[in-house]
Amino acid sequence: MSNDRPVSLELHHEVEQFLYSEARLLDGHGMREWLDTMVDPAVRYQVVVHEERFRRDRRPAESGTLFIYDDNFDVLSMRVRQFESGLQTMLDPLQRLRRVVANVSAFHGEQEGQLRVLSYGIVSRFRRLYEHEQVVFGREDTLHRDEAGALRLLARRVDLDERVSRNKNLLFFL
Repeated sequence: MSNDRPVSLELHHEVEQFLYSEARLLDGHGMREWLDTMVDPAVRYQVVVHEERFRRDRRPAESGTLFIYDDNFDVLSMRVRQFESGLQTMLDPLQRLRRVVANVSAFHGEQEGQLRVLSYGIVSRFRRLYEHEQVVFGREDTLHRDEAGALRLLARRVDLDERVSRNKNLLFFL
């Protein structure tokens, strides 16, 4: 957007390190630590796909958006508890995840103290000998500082590039 005010190089580096730390934590199955230390209790976490349309289709763009997840902190916590329970059959044996975060751009947000962060990502999932899947996405995050000065995820909107997922499931966070 033309109104975007980029953050300083120092702050941009801090934002990148936040995203890289998050990726390593989630790849290492540290979902509880991620939720407790990196996610704000007022979070809104969304994962969406978009209907493919011809350019001449004049229907409003929002009518072609499907929400796979539209979660708050309580729902994210419930999902983490489900993973921790050991009852999720798709997580036994544990899946191996590798996240790549790229093309990070950070801007001052609309509200004071908030940051608007755009990035692209790929998650590769490996399970058993023969299962390998990838998810490619674009992401828009809103970050802010908590009382202690640490960055926290306040909002995340993940746009999946595939209209129809060929993955068996999305039992991981993007």
